[in-house]
Parts: sequence; structure tokens; C-alpha cells
Amino acid sequence: MGPEKKEGAGTLNGLETSSPLRGFLGVLLLNALLAFPILYQSYKHYDPELTPWDVNAYMTLVEHPGEFEPPFRFRFLAPLAVRAMRILPGYDVAVDFTEDPRVKKDYFHFSLFNFAVTVLTSGLLFVHLRARLRPAYAYLGSVLYLFSFYSVVTNIIPMGDTVCQLAIIACILLYERDKPVWFALACLIGVFAKETLIIVLGIWILIQSLTDRRRLWYLLYALPAALAYFAATRLSPSETEFNYYRPGFVLDRVFRVFMPSTWDASLFFHVFVAQAPLLLALTAYAWLKGFHKREGLSMNPELLIFPLLIWLGITLDLGNSTGRVAFMGFPALIYFEAMVVQAWVSGTRAGHR
Repeated sequence: MGPEKKEGAGTLNGLETSSPLRGFLGVLLLNALLAFPILYQSYKHYDPELTPWDVNAYMTLVEHPGEFEPPFRFRFLAPLAVRAMRILPGYDVAVDFTEDPRVKKDYFHFSLFNFAVTVLTSGLLFVHLRARLRPAYAYLGSVLYLFSFYSVVTNIIPMGDTVCQLAIIACILLYERDKPVWFALACLIGVFAKETLIIVLGIWILIQSLTDRRRLWYLLYALPAALAYFAATRLSPSETEFNYYRPGFVLDRVFRVFMPSTWDASLFFHVFVAQAPLLLALTAYAWLKGFHKREGLSMNPELLIFPLLIWLGITLDLGNSTGRVAFMGFPALIYFEAMVVQAWVSGTRAGHR
């Protein structure tokens, strides 16, 4: 099922969406209201002992920019924004995270900042999906992102994944609209949210180039970001336990994914159970294709990014972070999920006619 042409004005739950800007702003407002309870619960009851230890790195970077070991010292975009927010008042209420008023203020601003970025990403994802799906299903995709496992568990606490996801969807939108200069600028900024951005976009472009080789030129527009990140690692080197800065380490472990000894319950949970909507969509897709012989329904090729990112995660020995790395392909994953739902509902309606 390819992109659908919109015929005139669409509707989203009865709301007129003929204006793209009005539809985008409406999604932002609605999603902010829907996700607000997650912000409140995360802020009040976040326990640093039960979540990724990356949080300590990002909180440290707010107070001491550049003073944490790589790769975190180069992921300064979100901590820098939170540091700038210190001019704003905090929310001095009892939380499980800390009793220190200064830390509590940074923690509040980090939560608020990541909440706003998550909602903005969901809105841009709606814009991305609206070119391919009917408005209601494009909105379903934005909600699937908003309430996905990793959006709920890690996006609103002090982490850098959120800004990286925003940069990814922004770059994909600019790529699709053939805005190479803006694409290069977005890459250059986004790579300092998290270096995973370059890997995701590189794979995305390579997959797209299978049907249009001219798209390979976009790898050149991503090159300034890659070079800037490489320069930063050389200008500010430091001992680090993250060996993926050493090509020999990566090459030595690239086939590790095929060794059953590397698989464990944590990997299974964080890669597959956490992606339950994708597994359900794949099951529904197989049902529609195998039993109903649904024509015109095909997997989007970008979905290949999911197993490739899993492979990358296991190669780099990221443990349960492998799931978070795989989720960086969310534009492909969620498009597939929403597309299958649209096809399922359309088929059900046709069967009742």
C-alpha cells in the first residue's frame, strides 16, 4: 500500500484538517493533553536506580558541560537547553529523585523540555504520515509513537534520546521535501543530541537509494555532521569504556548477533516485547496477505532499518539499550503499524458492504 493521494479536505475525528498548519497544531495540543499524565508520573516517581544509568551523565552535563566521558560529552544539546532554562522558575514539590533544590530544578526543566520535544516529534510524525495515510490513521501513528514503550519509559526523564528522535523526523521530512541545505544543517545540529542520528539516516538513505540512486547524494549532505562529530572526538579525547570508537572492536564483533550466547531475556524483552505493536502489525500483515490475499498491501522498505539497528546494538554490546537504538527507526516502524491498521479497518468495512 503506497502513499495515498488526499482528495480535498480530510477530517480527523470530525475536525477539519484542510489546513496543514491547523492540523499540525491541533495534533500538538491534543497530544500534549493526552501525554501530560505521563509527565506528571515520571516527574513525581522517577527512580534513578531502575532506569538507564545514562541519566546521571545527562544531569552531570547540565552542571558541568563537557566534563563527562565520551560519548556523553558530545551529546550536549539537551543538557545545554536545560542549563539555559535555569532562568525559569522550578517546581519545588516532593519527588522520589532528589531532595536537593538545585538538582530538583534541573530535573524539572529536563522533564519539561523532553516532554515538549516528545510532543513536537509526535506532531512532525503526523505530518510525515499524513502524506501516506488518511488523516485519522496518520494521527493514530502519532499516538502510537506518543505511547510507545520507549516514549513512556525514557523520553520524559533526563535523557538525550528525545532530541535525537526529533532530529531524525525533522531530517526525514527535509529529505523527502528535497531541502538538502536544511537537511545538512539539521544533521549537523542533531548529531550532538546523539550520534545514532547519522547511523539511522545513513541506513535510511541507502534503503531509499535502492529505488532511486540519486538519493545517494544525500549521504554527502550528512557528511558535514559526521565530520564535525569525528572532529569533536579528536579535539576532546578521553579514556572511555565505550569501545565503538575503535573500528577494530566493531569489526571483531559484527557477527556476534549470530551467536546464541549473546541472546538473553533482557535483549528479548527490550527489543521484541517492548515493540509489541510492531509484532502485532506483522501478524496482522501476514494474516491479510496470507488468508485474505490483500493486494496493494506491501511492507515499506524502510522497515528493514529495524533488524539492522538491532544488529548494530548487539554488535556494540549495548545491552538493554539495543531496544532504544532499534526504536530510533520509529518513522518506519510506526508507519507500518498505522498502515496495517488502515488496511485492516478498510477491509472490515468493505466486508460489511
